[in-house]
Amino acid sequence: MRNENLPKIPTEKKRTITLIIGLIIVMFLLEQFGLINIITSPLQKVLEPAQIALYKTKQDLAGFVGTLVEIKDLRERESQLAEENNLLLAENAGLKKLESENEVLREQLGAKKVSEKLTVAQVIGQDPLISTSELLIDKGASDEISKGDLVIIKDVLIGEVTSVGSSSSVVRLLADSATKVPAQTQSGVKGILRGKFGNRIILDKVVQGQKLRKGEIVFSSGEADFPKGLVLGKISKVEKTPAALFQKAEVAPLLAPGSLDTVFIVGDEE
Repeated sequence: MRNENLPKIPTEKKRTITLIIGLIIVMFLLEQFGLINIITSPLQKVLEPAQIALYKTKQDLAGFVGTLVEIKDLRERESQLAEENNLLLAENAGLKKLESENEVLREQLGAKKVSEKLTVAQVIGQDPLISTSELLIDKGASDEISKGDLVIIKDVLIGEVTSVGSSSSVVRLLADSATKVPAQTQSGVKGILRGKFGNRIILDKVVQGQKLRKGEIVFSSGEADFPKGLVLGKISKVEKTPAALFQKAEVAPLLAPGSLDTVFIVGDEE
């Protein structure tokens, strides 16, 4: 008896299913009797150009992706090499700086007239809050620097430490008005070297009758806790007034404070 509840299959759909089944049967029979090449050979000839184009495109795409990967690797390597090169340059610069400091230290040790220990320091500038007759250096209390330590380069006296921080210190230059150093010229004329307003250095308190000569070097005389023989400068101008009790001379520093880089701090031996 016919079941009226079963779904009805449309006639068009039945034909399609029948056709598919028929094609499957025909392909199976052709395969079994070895006649399948009659159909596949012409089909392969038709599809061959498309297959070749597809394969070529696949190869080109693989090559393009590979090139992109290589470019990325090259850029990463280039960046790595540039970074390594910069590190080498920095290391080389540091070694050159250390070599230069060691050379200066060797020269200093060969020239110094003081027996105390020396500390190498770098000039880090002039504080805008202090006068131009003072310098800042990169050594302080943590480096055992103390107020009153002298700052020199070879035999040349640069100044005196007047203020000490944990990692930096202030150096009072000879041109500061608070500077007073017992001095004498190379011919033995004695006086007091002091700073004067306007960053000038004066050899003062020289008695009349003593001969001051332009161009003579002025040294520390070894009094008032200053070592003897430190170079203070060179006489650039003699100022003599016959009616005055003393005569004086203007002294030019041998080293310009603005050009200083490496200096040496004289400390007491323990």
